[in-house]
Amino acid sequence: MTEAHAIQLCLKHRDPAGFEALVQQYRREAFGHALALLGNSEDAADACQTCFAKAFAAMPTLPQLNRFYPWFYRILRNFCLNQLARRHTREREADSVQQHEETRRDGNPPDLLCIQTDENQLAQKALTRLSPQHREILCMKYFQQVRYHQIAETLGIPEGTVMSRLYHARRAFRQAFQELADTGGTSKGVAP
Repeated sequence: MTEAHAIQLCLKHRDPAGFEALVQQYRREAFGHALALLGNSEDAADACQTCFAKAFAAMPTLPQLNRFYPWFYRILRNFCLNQLARRHTREREADSVQQHEETRRDGNPPDLLCIQTDENQLAQKALTRLSPQHREILCMKYFQQVRYHQIAETLGIPEGTVMSRLYHARRAFRQAFQELADTGGTSKGVAP
């Protein structure tokens, strides 16, 4: 079944078979993008499931849809960014409580950074320090090997903006990686 035919089945008849074809076609790509944003495979799988359900419910309300994934990706991306914001708030609150408890117990502030020596672990740690937008575009380009024009279409931005964001994301990655390496890890100049 072609993508166009599957979309028409969903738009006009709310046909689950048409939607299943779209899910089968894009589930790996969606999981990869959710994983890049959330950094956790369980959270990424949950996000994909939730967003595919939201998309199925929303499709019949659309007057027209030419390509499924760019539209779906916006749903997935917004959901993941909201999850990250909630997670960040919870972590900040938990860290504050933990710091208060540890400081009260022994008077020493907790260690805030585990120094890692393996380059792959440093790279992963550096990625987690980036903003979700930087992490997202680096993962799309270097891990999923998506071309500039496809990134532009998926994110709904011009190709020049993709190049600019990649430039800034690479710079931020190098800086985060170097900071980690300077705190005790080993670096051999790895950068995307």
